[in-house]
Amino acid sequence: MTVAVEPGAPARALGSVLESVVVYAQGAVCTRRARFTLPEDHCGELRIRVGDVPLSAYAQSLRGSVVAGPDGLRVADVRPHLEAAVVEPEDMPGLLRAVKEAEDRTGVLHARRERLNTQIQETAALRAVPAKPRRDDPYPRPAAVEPVLALADFIAERLDTLHTRVRALDDEYERAFHELVVARHRLEEASGSLRVEQTRTTGAAVLTLDMADAAGDGASADVVVDLEYQVPGARWVQQYQLRLDPAMTGGTLVMRAAVAQRTGEDWTGVRLGLSTADLDRRTDLPELRSLRIGRRQAAPAPSGWREPPSGLEELFSGYDAGMRKRREHQAYARPAAPAAEYLEEDDGMDWMGEEQARSYSGAAEAALPVSPPQMSPPPAPMAMAAPASPAQPSGVPAAYGR
Repeated sequence: MTVAVEPGAPARALGSVLESVVVYAQGAVCTRRARFTLPEDHCGELRIRVGDVPLSAYAQSLRGSVVAGPDGLRVADVRPHLEAAVVEPEDMPGLLRAVKEAEDRTGVLHARRERLNTQIQETAALRAVPAKPRRDDPYPRPAAVEPVLALADFIAERLDTLHTRVRALDDEYERAFHELVVARHRLEEASGSLRVEQTRTTGAAVLTLDMADAAGDGASADVVVDLEYQVPGARWVQQYQLRLDPAMTGGTLVMRAAVAQRTGEDWTGVRLGLSTADLDRRTDLPELRSLRIGRRQAAPAPSGWREPPSGLEELFSGYDAGMRKRREHQAYARPAAPAAEYLEEDDGMDWMGEEQARSYSGAAEAALPVSPPQMSPPPAPMAMAAPASPAQPSGVPAAYGR
């Protein structure tokens, strides 16, 4: 189909033909081809709309390419597009029209059957009503037998006629319902590409062609555009057939492929290809390791624990020297505890004996000149009642004597 496209007009739908299909392990890739006539002296972008794209096609798989046309013509953008249209009765397929006619006829017969049932119920409910007696009648009135019998005859005759119509209508309804079942069965067995919706929603692809770099002679040109897309609901299975000769000494192995699809397209007369690849698998290029030409080098040692570097102890030499000076300063500045003062305190309690107090004071005096270095000074002994502060020894600051 060839359609002339004007540069200033919006995107127009082009009739397309399914050119080829490649069936994979799951899914298929279809290629549609559209033709149109390029207007004269056109330069810039041109938008066309290729229809007949199934709704199940993946939008991210749309690809467009220019097969034939002026030099420099290319597809700049491809986007999916949805269209909705009301299908006229004369445009419906024959199978769909048969189903609609059978449904309408079955509905009419069912309505007539309901009306006959209503008439039968109303006729069967008819009853003779006797006349009410009057006050001035000296005796009861005689029963009207003849009118009651006439009403009974009328009811019986009417019911007989209605039941006869119902039986004939039931036979006609059964035939119409059978035709409806057959029509629906034929419609279900028809091709999946048959459109059966009264409001049809179709898919399309809007292609933007870039004509900025196209070098033409100003005349109109025929352009062929291919649209490629991926659809699910298709697969194929291989089949093998071994044909043996009559003597059973040899044979021929034939491989066949059974293709099944439910994509909504008719693949009749389409060039078909088969592939065992998986469309859902990633096909990124692998990262190749670099090759170095030269002498063979030893493989690097695996990462993990290794020996500490040389001179690691010297890294903390300054810290150790500072800590040593601090300990010496603390040992020099800490005075001995005045043990005699605590022994002279008398609060009515004998804390230690005389010999123990003498030995304690002697040990304290002996330990006063030399004190071993310690990390932190021990806590000073606490007295129950602190006496008057003695004179500070020479050479010791006042802050350390308190």
